[in-house]
Amino acid sequence: MRRFIVSAVVVSLVTLLVAGVASAAMVKMVVEAGDYFAISPSMAKVVATGAGLGNNDYIQIPLRRPHATSETGPADTGNARYKVNVPTAGVYQLWARTWWYDACGNSFFIIVDAKPAVYVEDATYQTWHWVKGPKLTLTAGQHTIRMQNREDGARMDQFMLINSTQYVPTRVETRTGQYVVK
Repeated sequence: MRRFIVSAVVVSLVTLLVAGVASAAMVKMVVEAGDYFAISPSMAKVVATGAGLGNNDYIQIPLRRPHATSETGPADTGNARYKVNVPTAGVYQLWARTWWYDACGNSFFIIVDAKPAVYVEDATYQTWHWVKGPKLTLTAGQHTIRMQNREDGARMDQFMLINSTQYVPTRVETRTGQYVVK
């Protein structure tokens, strides 16, 4: 009888552990720049075949001349808006695959639902690369993500939401269309 009780307790603990691991499964949502449901000028979509892009397109804040004569903020509220269906509530790391013109063209705002704007930037110029953005606490269900004009000369090819702090993207990621709402 004692062996049966111990076995039952062990089976119950293993079941709980497996259920916990299953509920903590990695969720990676990769959205192509062209997957927006709406875009407003001056944000623009550019098609560029053979450029090492995820879907042969990207969005950009067009370069204005004279560029970087002053840093007074964007001349407009140009943006691209995306809807994603988050399958599991949790904390998600946002990554953006970007190409920056220079130190005065290396950022854009990110607005999630009605939360305050944050921005992504770094100091790697004129090459496609991933930039780590904010951590976002998201509920399960649909969310709106807006990439908005901050500096001219900024481009984005893909963005990713992932519930892992260990994963660091290094190349073009495979689009996960099941999370994109059009």
